[in-house]
Amino acid sequence: MSARFGNLSGKPPLGLKHQPQTRDGKRKAKPGECHAIRQSARGEACTLRLPCCNGDPATTVLAHLRLFGTAGMGQKPADYAAVYACHACHDALDRRDMMTAGQCGMEDILRALLETHRRLAAKALLHMGRLEP
Repeated sequence: MSARFGNLSGKPPLGLKHQPQTRDGKRKAKPGECHAIRQSARGEACTLRLPCCNGDPATTVLAHLRLFGTAGMGQKPADYAAVYACHACHDALDRRDMMTAGQCGMEDILRALLETHRRLAAKALLHMGRLEP
């Protein structure tokens, strides 16, 4: 008699939802998710520039801002609510390191968000539509 380990009900593991896929097998993007915006952070300079900043564009990623109720537990905010951050600044932003926790103020976050939005607009990845009167 052989023991069979695994999920016999055919359901995904607890806490994980089935990821809908397109015909070519890729995962469908969620609302507010943009692969091009996430990839645009590669090689960019850090926009947070906290005192702990390592200044290495090779470590820059799109760091999501978990502020103002933008996402619940276990969720990521939309990609337009994110900044370009190096590894050290991203750790400080997410409070992963006790040495750098608290180095990030609201002024730093707002400055970085505006600078990131300017860069995304220059790359035609973020479009601010014209308001009609």
